[in-house]
Amino acid sequence: MQITSRQIETFYAVVSIGSMTGAARFLGRTQSAVSRLISDLEGSTGLILFERSGARLYPTQAGLSMYDEVRHSYVGLQNIVEKARQLAAGVSVRRLTLGATPALSGGLLSSALTQVVGTQDMTQAVLSSMTSESVIKSVADGVLDLGLATLPIDIADTRLHWIGEAPCVAVLAEDDPLAAREAISLAELTSRRILTVGNPFRLRRTIDAALKANSLTLTAPLETNTSLNAVMAARNKLGVAIVEPVTAHAIPVRGVVIRPILEYIPSVWGVITPAFRPLPPMVETLIEAVESVATNLLPGFVRHPPEELNTIHTRLFRRDPDSDDSCS
Repeated sequence: MQITSRQIETFYAVVSIGSMTGAARFLGRTQSAVSRLISDLEGSTGLILFERSGARLYPTQAGLSMYDEVRHSYVGLQNIVEKARQLAAGVSVRRLTLGATPALSGGLLSSALTQVVGTQDMTQAVLSSMTSESVIKSVADGVLDLGLATLPIDIADTRLHWIGEAPCVAVLAEDDPLAAREAISLAELTSRRILTVGNPFRLRRTIDAALKANSLTLTAPLETNTSLNAVMAARNKLGVAIVEPVTAHAIPVRGVVIRPILEYIPSVWGVITPAFRPLPPMVETLIEAVESVATNLLPGFVRHPPEELNTIHTRLFRRDPDSDDSCS
């Protein structure tokens, strides 16, 4: 038995909506038809895609992994279908598919879009927030026309245009005793709870390295997957947030103050497009607009050429000589 597009569409709907009943309603099919299509897909793949607990349905780990792949492919297919409809109708609509981390999409790409889409007639843009890992994969697969991802970046099947770097900042409640300082030293945070991002392979690694270099360790940190969550926690006086500067400067939050950190903690990201696709003029204009926004928004912003990627990777992510993570 082969996998069919109807099975994939049904699987995508069930996971996205969370139930067969909701998926059936959305797709205009009976619940029994949806259940049969899911059963056929499990038979075709040899995978158990859902766990059933009473009336509830939960995707298995295999189901979640398949959903992540289907999501990218499905979006790409929908883009093709929509383009075909436009061509058949004689309508010329320029379409941009963009992706970045939550901070970079909301803080840089959305602002840059106002400089591009507003001056272009018949331009459709799709802006998605996702992890850096998903951004890199989606660009390499051609699902995205342009992506912004934090380092490290594997540039296989992608074209790296430039690398942006700016110092991280501290965010505190406006009535915090340290808010009166013009800048804050990490040493002043010795007895404070640090609010920070949790991914140990990206920004968190540079934050931890800076703390270790100053003989500091995190005491009962509050970890989160987005800088905005850390900023909101700081507003609620749960601690001091150390975050990348884009969220801090681009998304105003009442009740907090932003302060430079005396010790330099770099936040670094790359601007990438698919390697196999010619660069459309509109995407090139958008890349320039992103740099313009970053220059005006971020104190200490530096633009590095793509040739410096390996040097920057080494500077940021070299193995800690004191760590005990080598294989024996």
